[in-house]
Amino acid sequence: MSSSEHPVPTTQEPPSGGALRERHGELVAGGVFVVLGGAFAFTSFGYGLGSWDEMGAGMFPFVVGLILAGLGVSVALGGVRGGEVTAGLSRIPWRAVLCVGGAIVAFAYLIPVAGLIPTTVVTVFLSALASPATTLVRALLATAGITLACYVIFVLALQLRLPLYWF
Repeated sequence: MSSSEHPVPTTQEPPSGGALRERHGELVAGGVFVVLGGAFAFTSFGYGLGSWDEMGAGMFPFVVGLILAGLGVSVALGGVRGGEVTAGLSRIPWRAVLCVGGAIVAFAYLIPVAGLIPTTVVTVFLSALASPATTLVRALLATAGITLACYVIFVLALQLRLPLYWF
């Protein structure tokens, strides 16, 4: 076989700005972080910031928003400056998007009506199924372990009065 039949991978950057296109994801991700952080910081003003001595309800989301925006700027600058060229995302991982999105929606709807234990079981199980590499046994073990950990942390250790079940 000649070398023309099997091309050898190269680490050189593609010509005509291909590396910038591949770093486009970093710019977009950084921009999303900046927008979300700015929205958090802006919205927190409605709750009252207070002072550093007597912090209001809006102080924590304000600081988190600023940190998120700062991280976004850092990520975006990393995309502009260059660095390692990655292959990028070739296709959207729909299984992960649907499982994690479904877990978030399930948590939001189930926690007030079903209680901590069933909500945690559904949320963790759906999230575990997001990876194609996760087997059913691993998903069930993760569900059992994280549900037990939530019970121990929130109910036993912190003594929060959360409804455990719907009955």
